[in-house]
Formats: sequence, structure tokens, C-alpha cells
Amino acid sequence: MLVLCGCGAGVKPPASTTSAPSAVQAGPQLGYAWKAQDQTLRPILGVPGSSQTGASVVSATSFIAGASSSAAATALLIGTDQQVYRMALPGGTPAQINLAAPSGAKIRFSPSGVVALVYAPGSLSAWVVTNLASTPQAMQLSVTAPLLDIAASDAGTVVALLQSASGGSLDRLTAGGGQQALATLSGAGGMAFVGSSDDLVAADSGSNTLTLIRAVSTAPALSQVPTSNLLKSPVAVGTALNGRWVVVANGGEASVVQVDLTGAASPQRIACACQPSVVEQLSGNGVFRFTEIGSTPTWIADITSPSPSMLFIPASK
Repeated sequence: MLVLCGCGAGVKPPASTTSAPSAVQAGPQLGYAWKAQDQTLRPILGVPGSSQTGASVVSATSFIAGASSSAAATALLIGTDQQVYRMALPGGTPAQINLAAPSGAKIRFSPSGVVALVYAPGSLSAWVVTNLASTPQAMQLSVTAPLLDIAASDAGTVVALLQSASGGSLDRLTAGGGQQALATLSGAGGMAFVGSSDDLVAADSGSNTLTLIRAVSTAPALSQVPTSNLLKSPVAVGTALNGRWVVVANGGEASVVQVDLTGAASPQRIACACQPSVVEQLSGNGVFRFTEIGSTPTWIADITSPSPSMLFIPASK
């Protein structure tokens, strides 16, 4: 196990010929989104149903990948030097942490944004970054099979979906290279911890099912969550911060599915004039983004609404 730590005091981001943008304007915001087309981090200004993307808060030539947590007002960015940088939003200066990202790395936050993961799909290791609000610390976790997907809880519990002969093995990862098998999936359909709890939901893209695992780090208990056969080759999963609602993005049709873990409400299909590809949390209890920021409208929804509907953000410039 490799443990790395560092703080960003006095460390500059990668050199750029463009001056760093100033903080975004005051007013309501839904959060931030990484725009891969021009490698910028854009604020989403306004409220659901009346919003737009703003100017980048980082220079376009400095970073190659990034992600943000609206709940924690924090972003992690991968520089052109492959180093990882932390940025307080909206107007902080990117500060380097002592972690070099692998090629093709992705960044994923825990539900409340207090823990982050840096990993490359198909690799044999991932880094868990904690203490994001003060002095970030990174711990490397090794696995015995290629990574298909990974998620972290607010407490730092990490579950990975590892490639296997049957599709994927859902394992809890522990320090020192330990792995605890939890379940087997026939296809990677996305997974997420339920709010700030120790419970995990995982979608199976092969069987079109949703599995709930209670008490992942202490006494794992599995159950199938009713979805009324609404899952169609799922690709991503998210949960509301209050722990009640789950949303699953369908890859097999233009829709997402709202699921109530309490069982008080029936699963609902939310149609979209788009092809959902991600489930990225924005501000509030359960506002999520389902498509990337780019040259076409971006689609969002508040999954905590009794009758949720898709809303669009105009294409960014």
C-alpha cells in the first residue's frame, strides 16, 4: 500500500499562456461540470428550468480532465503534467496534491464530496483521496483484476467492480490489497453509495436488475430492488443525499428511472429527448445531470420530485 499526502500551499498549477479566470458571478448555481470538448470547468448558473453554463473557472490549456462535487464545493483536476490538483469552488486557486494520475484517469466523488477516487478503467489500482477540505491524503489500493467501475462512501469505504469470467465481481477493497467479495454482476450498469450511509446500490446491465447491499463494511446483506422492469441496459447510477431516492440512467433507451428505496412510491420512467450517459450530482438533495456539457443541450432532473421531468440547459459556447 502506498500512502501519499500533501497540501497545495504555494504550489502552482501547470504553466499556461492564459491568465486564470476570475471567480464566477454571484447568484444561484446548480454546480459545475467538466467540459471535455475544450477541457474547461464550467459553472451551471441559475435554477432547474432556467439555467445556463458560464465561463470556465480554469484556464483552457492547463488541465486534461476534471470533476467536481457541488455538495463539497470542491473540484479535482488533472494537469497537463498528470499531477492532481484540488480547487475550492468557485474562486480558489488549483493547488497540487502529491498524486500523479495514470493515463486515462477518471475522478469520482463520494455522495457528499468528502472522499474522491482517481482511477483508470481497466487498470489494477486506484487512489482514494481523503481530507479534501484541509490536507488531502491519497492511498493506493491494488486489485487482482481489471477495474470496471468503482465507488466510495463518505466514510471512505471503497467498492470496485472487477472483471471476471461471469462479467464482474463486486468487491469491497481494504488497505493492504484485501478484497471481500460481495456480489456477482453480469454487466457493469453503474453503482453508488446511498447518501452518507454504508449502503450501496449497483445496477446490472446484463440482467437489468438493481441490487442493494446494506452495511457494506460491517455485515453485508443483499436484496433486489423492485424496478418494474424499467431498466434497459443501465449505464450509471446516482442517489439523493437523503438516502431515499435512486436514479438509474438507461443506455438501451432514452430514459432514466427513479426508484424509491423506502417502497412508498413505485418506480417511474422519466423520458428524455437525449441519450443518458452519466449520472452526475448537482446542488441540492437530488438534482442530477444525465448528459455531458457541450455543443448540444444538457439534460437534468430533480429525482426527488413526485412527478420528475427532464429539463434542459442550453448548449454551451
